[in-house]
Amino acid sequence: MSDLSEPRVRCPGCGKLAPAMKYCIYCGAKMPESSPSTVKPSQPTTLPPLPPTIPPPAYGSPRVTATPPTVTMKDEITSLMSGIEALYERKIALLNLFRSGEVSEGVFRKLYNEYDGRLSSFLKARETKLAELKDRLEEKTKRLSEISMKLEELEVRHKVGEVDSSLYTQHADSLRAEERDIIEVSKTLKTSINNLENLLSNKRPSQIRDLENKLSACLSDLEKLVSEGKITEETFNAVKPDIEKTLAFFDSLIKEVKEKDRTLREQLETLQTRYKLNELSIEEFERKKHEIQTEIDKIWA
Repeated sequence: MSDLSEPRVRCPGCGKLAPAMKYCIYCGAKMPESSPSTVKPSQPTTLPPLPPTIPPPAYGSPRVTATPPTVTMKDEITSLMSGIEALYERKIALLNLFRSGEVSEGVFRKLYNEYDGRLSSFLKARETKLAELKDRLEEKTKRLSEISMKLEELEVRHKVGEVDSSLYTQHADSLRAEERDIIEVSKTLKTSINNLENLLSNKRPSQIRDLENKLSACLSDLEKLVSEGKITEETFNAVKPDIEKTLAFFDSLIKEVKEKDRTLREQLETLQTRYKLNELSIEEFERKKHEIQTEIDKIWA
């Protein structure tokens, strides 16, 4: 017998339900083709949630935090000396405004005291730095002397056989390397000391002379303004000592140049006198005059 669980279709010949075969088992009639079994669709697969959107990596240059530049001793000294120079010029510019009536007495005194105080601080810092560098140079000089003696002692011990060649070479090379380093450091220290000692070294003698002339004119005009009652004697007396001190300082910077200038101008005056006395021809006078004037221009350049 056929399995009842098999799918059955109705036979068109006898009308009985027969197994789904090609021919009916009861009457032999041809059976219709069985319909395909209906397949229940499977449930959709639940997918896991997508991860959050992540931006693609940047392939540009990496962001680097800039390291602040190291301030060298040379930079420090340059900044200090430039500040001193600027404050001298600022004080003279303020005095010039005051004598011309472009600034009130109250504002003038406030700003002048401010600039003077800052200049004093800069000059004090310069003196401190100068003393520090001189002490360091003295230490280096002392160490160089010690190394020289040690090298001499080491050489003697080597010659008398106390120190073998290998040990002598090792110690001598070490001392000489230290000696070279100290010599280089000493050169830098000497340069720095020289830069600190030479105030207003960035200015030509003619520029210092111009500052001196401006300051001298300010002092003269302020004296007149006091006598005319246009500024108080208190204000004048407050700034006069500082002006005179600064004038003396400017004079000390170009004193040698002034002396050379004076000598050359005396030569020029003598030359003119000799020409007037017909001791020189016009050609010779002009030639020597040009030479002297060129020399005068050169010393102020």
